[in-house]
Amino acid sequence: MNATEPFRLRFQSLVARGLSSSTVAARVGLAGASEVWGGAEPRERPAWYLWLRGAPGAWQLELDSAETLGPAGGLASVARFTVRHYPSASDPILERFSPEERRFATEALDATGTPRIEVAGEIPAALFTVGSIDWALVPETDDSVVALASLDRLRTRTGEDDLVRDVPGWRLGFPIFSLLAGLHAQVERRAATRLVVSRQPGFEAVISGRTVDHRDAPDVVQGDALLLFARTPAQGDGASRLLDALRDPAGELVADATFVPGEHPPHELAPDPRLPVHVSHAWFGGEEHVEQILCAC
Repeated sequence: MNATEPFRLRFQSLVARGLSSSTVAARVGLAGASEVWGGAEPRERPAWYLWLRGAPGAWQLELDSAETLGPAGGLASVARFTVRHYPSASDPILERFSPEERRFATEALDATGTPRIEVAGEIPAALFTVGSIDWALVPETDDSVVALASLDRLRTRTGEDDLVRDVPGWRLGFPIFSLLAGLHAQVERRAATRLVVSRQPGFEAVISGRTVDHRDAPDVVQGDALLLFARTPAQGDGASRLLDALRDPAGELVADATFVPGEHPPHELAPDPRLPVHVSHAWFGGEEHVEQILCAC
């Protein structure tokens, strides 16, 4: 079994079990999901299309890789996912994608808002990408971390400084981060215990011919959100070390919230207006007393 297979099976189970319960599906905001199948050639990496309740367009979550990490709290397995968003033709955000992405959105998407199977392989992997998600699991302690990394603006310019793409990566990636955390919490009866948000200076892509370079962009910020699920308070120190091992040390810490059982978690964190963070009630599925005090807002 390759390193990604346990994560493929576990995520597939989360989605299937989440959709089988109308209560869980509504709580995490999942409207539908479908595994991505290859066209003429089999896919090398597993992926899923996801549709969210009340949100236009569709998302793809692709399982890129998995590796082991050895923090002091135990050996962890870490999977890396790429998040893509296919905007709806009626969504004004489509205009912020590149001309090539807009062309594919017009010509290659079917009625579900996802690429038609016969042309999906023709879409370059870099297109429609809005962020990445890491999912770390520690078998010994059953601790876990879900982490999002993205820029507030995924911006691309030509060598002549013409703007060709300006996509709100954080805004489009965060709902999938929250969805994975919510499914993990609701289906596997877990409760989030700590949320850390950091930032660092961002960058933009510059296209010159077939070459893509990156340069610093002072008005762009790179954000990271890491949500910890520590199984028991006694294991909290080891779980926190796992979180610290996953966090980019170059990032400036802008929020560090601990969720205490029996206390109402905040609805929002506002560490930086460019990196909005909505604390979902779906992240708290493992502690009965937490569920009972959550409001219906």
